[in-house]
Amino acid sequence: MQADRRKALQWLGAGSLATTASALGLGLGLGHARAQSGQSAASNYPSRPVRLVVPYPPGGATDVLARALGEPLGKLWQRPVIVENRPGVGGMIGADVVAKAAPDGYTLLLALPSLVQTPYMVAKPPFDPLRDLTAIGQLCTSSLVLTANSAMPRTLPEVVSLARSQPNKISYGTYGIGTGAHLYMQVFTTGAGAEMLHVPYKGEAPIATDLIGGQISLGTLSPMTVRQHARTGKLQPLAVTGNTRAPMLPDVPTFQELGYKGLDGPAWLGLFTTAGTPQPIVEKISADVETVMAAADIRQRMADLGLIVKTSRPAAFAAVAKADQAYWGNVIKEYNIRLD
Repeated sequence: MQADRRKALQWLGAGSLATTASALGLGLGLGHARAQSGQSAASNYPSRPVRLVVPYPPGGATDVLARALGEPLGKLWQRPVIVENRPGVGGMIGADVVAKAAPDGYTLLLALPSLVQTPYMVAKPPFDPLRDLTAIGQLCTSSLVLTANSAMPRTLPEVVSLARSQPNKISYGTYGIGTGAHLYMQVFTTGAGAEMLHVPYKGEAPIATDLIGGQISLGTLSPMTVRQHARTGKLQPLAVTGNTRAPMLPDVPTFQELGYKGLDGPAWLGLFTTAGTPQPIVEKISADVETVMAAADIRQRMADLGLIVKTSRPAAFAAVAKADQAYWGNVIKEYNIRLD
């Protein structure tokens, strides 16, 4: 032990200075080499096709966005961007593919907030979204609309009053247990002090059908679907999530405007890639994606889907994802929402 102690003291003494300087020089040299390597890789990126993983089935808004982005991005890069649908487990199957890919920027992920929500709902998540993925940038934001059938009261305060007087008699449909819609509604019903019956569905179409038919009292739907049926009087929009009104439904207030907290964070759609991808490549992808998303035709196409183009760069988007992970993680733990 004394011999070990003497060696430690020698290291801490003057004899260690040369070694420390040498190690520092080596570290700086390696860091410089890595930076040069990253810059070189970025200047040649991409040199082959890029895979864009969508962790949801074909046909939905996320899939449409991926294909609307992939085509012009492929033209800009002069390399094909191949959209690959890998649905399942709230988006975790597709995200896991990207988390375990080579860290070279050739495998991208188009994700929703479920990316940072779903891992809290399973016992052994296969990856950590903030550790195993790197944020590239936000593309769009979206909102959900709490909507009533034609027999229900016409305003949210009236619906809340009715629900308080009839605990668990008012039902609401969402896209399924653990989805963003379910989490929003959990926050809303708790904050409103109104016990309602959750009816999980697989997708939006059956929610709209049962809502119009009167099988459920309320439903969470996209602005595009609501506008279509609100015009005919079959559905009544009550409130939208997010911090601004939905452009498709300018007369519908936000939950925040009506005094309900915790539903003001808009849902994002954004790009990620594998952790460890050289930062110059990440920055190049982000800048090129921002250029593509600024095109008027894409902005209009997204608006037609009820999405708002609102891009951000890697650092800003990483901060949003981190904040959402903390917020929704606490919600999921508090209400013990599980998928397993």
